[in-house]
Amino acid sequence: RLLEDFLRESEDADEDDAYQVLSTLKRITAFHNAHDLSGWDLFTSNFKLLNTGIENGDMPEQIVIHSLQCTHYVILWQLAKLSEGSSRKDDLVTLRKQMRAFCMMCQRYLTNVNTAVKEQAFTILCDLLLIFSHQMVSGGREHLEPLVYSPEDSLQAELLTFILNHVFIDQDDDTNSTDGQQDDEAVKIEALHKRRNLLAAYCKLIIYCVVEMKTGADIFKQYMRYYNDYGDIIKETMSKTRQIDKIQCAKTLILSLQQLFNEMLSDLGHGFDRSSSAFCGIKELARRFSLTFGLDQVKTRDAIAMLHKDGIEFAFKDPSPQGEGGPPLNLAFLDILSEFSSKLMRQDKRTVHMYLERFMTFQMALQREDCWLPLISYRNSLQAGGDDDTMSVMSGYSSRGSSVRSKKIKPPVATVGTPAPKRKLPEEESSSGEVWQQSMQTPVMMPSPHLTSTAMRDPKRSRDDGYMGVYPLPHEQPPPHPHPQHHQQTPQHHQTPMDYNSQVTWMLTQRQQEEARQQQERAMNYAKLRSNLQHAIRRGTGLMEEDEEPIVEDVMMSSEGRMDDLNEGMDFDTMDIDLPPSKNRREKSELLDPASIRRYRAWGVHV
Repeated sequence: RLLEDFLRESEDADEDDAYQVLSTLKRITAFHNAHDLSGWDLFTSNFKLLNTGIENGDMPEQIVIHSLQCTHYVILWQLAKLSEGSSRKDDLVTLRKQMRAFCMMCQRYLTNVNTAVKEQAFTILCDLLLIFSHQMVSGGREHLEPLVYSPEDSLQAELLTFILNHVFIDQDDDTNSTDGQQDDEAVKIEALHKRRNLLAAYCKLIIYCVVEMKTGADIFKQYMRYYNDYGDIIKETMSKTRQIDKIQCAKTLILSLQQLFNEMLSDLGHGFDRSSSAFCGIKELARRFSLTFGLDQVKTRDAIAMLHKDGIEFAFKDPSPQGEGGPPLNLAFLDILSEFSSKLMRQDKRTVHMYLERFMTFQMALQREDCWLPLISYRNSLQAGGDDDTMSVMSGYSSRGSSVRSKKIKPPVATVGTPAPKRKLPEEESSSGEVWQQSMQTPVMMPSPHLTSTAMRDPKRSRDDGYMGVYPLPHEQPPPHPHPQHHQQTPQHHQTPMDYNSQVTWMLTQRQQEEARQQQERAMNYAKLRSNLQHAIRRGTGLMEEDEEPIVEDVMMSSEGRMDDLNEGMDFDTMDIDLPPSKNRREKSELLDPASIRRYRAWGVHV
């Protein structure tokens, strides 16, 4: 009755009448919060009061706020009675009309000049949209389906605009604080608390799919700028949306980066510097987004692939502003997209690279200017790790001979990028290597052989090629090698005549290399004898065939450098002694002496 009198005398009402109406609304709202006052028909009187405030525009702020709150309680109490199951169809229709009319009223108050009124209308509207969403029919309440309300696109746009204009603002732009209160920390904290509540209310609409998930792009792009104020809320929203729909969440994240990129282009133009703070900020945000996907690439496989697909399409969407032959307008976005390449699985990298090549022309692949660097870096990020299997297999094959025989001490396996441990060379080979290095400094010497990486050489020839090489004179064939598996075809070199010093140096090198070759032959014979001895000992001790180590095969493949591995593989300790050639010949004769063979037979070994 008091509200009706106030509405009739709204134009002539004074401050006393407004105070009485406000005090009455406060008491009714407080009671209605805990008690059902539906019999009073408070919806009609409050709705008229709110409509009058919209039309006249001079309604006191506190009256509008409490009227909105009281009407909100009226709708909730009616919904509570209908949820019990004893509802009639007429009650459902009435509540549906009242709820939709009240939502439209709150939407109109979002454009009010008073900030407190707009914040109250926004909070109530978010609560109503969440309560009357499609989830209200779950739990056996299918009879409430006529009450389900989905916001229209215009309402979603107004809610998002309110968030952008009233939440993502600087602290000094807050209009709630007066000039005397701006330095008061308590007031600033209270204002920040209100803004956080407004953002949380809208993020709940995103999480529960009341509004479209793509509207969250405008929220996610503020993650870095307002990290201290709302970072926890935004991060939790991203986590919840990813649990609901991974692919749609990834599309929303890439959309937020695209929006920031377009804003940067509008501010800086298409000729911007990629080292600018704006571009680096977008790239850092992409890196943060990439970290939120975690380490499990299998779970996020489809989402990451869709993210790259949308990013590639955006990069090549607009033509070049420089005309034909220039880079596309958004090509620099590939530099941002490369932050997500590490989240792709290896087979997906190849698929994404093939999809990228659909948009590329032959001329694009040949470009090396600075403006094409984003495309080059993105392609490299997709090709990284593609040859890991090949390199690992080759490195393992080249080092298998020295990694399977040691029982006491296992040497480290040489891998790609790690230098292999050096072997101690015999005196002849060391001296020949020094002479070869000296001869390389002579200006009139033969050209040096082509050196290749250990991983790229033939595994069977890598060790021999690294230790010995014979350079013949022109029109002269090198002496034949006694073992066909080690036979090498040395290319013929045509060169200018050598001076006397160079010829002497070359002859010394040939002589020492010939001695090294003879030493290698003696070592091969000695290794074969020891190999036969070891097999005989193992057969005598009853070892199984599968327990024997592949020594004979490695001996046939190795040179003098393999002797260290053979010594490590023996069951007894041995010691390498470098003997002059005369002693080596005497050692060979002693090994093949009949007396030595009789001693072996005394041990029970047949040589």
